[in-house]
Amino acid sequence: MSPTATAVISPENVLHVADSNRRGAVSPVSISTGSKTVAASDDLNVALAQIVQSVTDRSESAESKIITVDLVKGENVQEFSTRLRMLLLFMNRNEGSVSATVSPSFQDDTYPAMLALVKGFQSSGASEDWRPDGPRSIRVGNARHLFVSVDMPVMDRSPAPDTLIELVSAHKISSSWYDQRVSPRVASIGITTLMFGIPNSPGSDYAGSVFKRERTRNLSVRSGGIHLSRQLNWSASAAV
Repeated sequence: MSPTATAVISPENVLHVADSNRRGAVSPVSISTGSKTVAASDDLNVALAQIVQSVTDRSESAESKIITVDLVKGENVQEFSTRLRMLLLFMNRNEGSVSATVSPSFQDDTYPAMLALVKGFQSSGASEDWRPDGPRSIRVGNARHLFVSVDMPVMDRSPAPDTLIELVSAHKISSSWYDQRVSPRVASIGITTLMFGIPNSPGSDYAGSVFKRERTRNLSVRSGGIHLSRQLNWSASAAV
């Protein structure tokens, strides 16, 4: 692994997620995997470990994982997501992989996420290690990360994700759209699906969202399901 990659994925850069509502302090997280609940300390090290382990354990016999993460209203996990995307790109730069981020809005979600990833490479000294690869795709070596917007799809023949698919603001993404447009493309064995959302959010979006559906299934202790709660004063077994 190159010195640049080591710098990018070092624990101080990757494992800490700032809570923007608390000036950099990090909220507690509780984790439910099957019938077991784990209380993490003051960061998301355990959460990231679950994600990275499920991604790196890919094989023909590996079980696909679906991870749902409760966020508090107004919480921004862009820094966490940016570091995770950089980590995956550098980890798989030799053997190759395809990961993707799906967001409701190009203007509010996708463009800021792409810009944050580019700035992340620049600030880490890896500005020469990446290149654009298609309308909304970034490549490092043989690894690619795609950006998909619900409200502004790109009509190209992009490769199917085989490593990780991340849904940002998943409480705003309808389950019917996800089933029609995303599920057929991410049926890869051993793929990890990560969904960030706000449970019980006001409005009509949440009721029919893919986040509500998959969160409910995870809390019902399904195989391959992991639920993480960033909601303060919530337990991982909170009612849906």
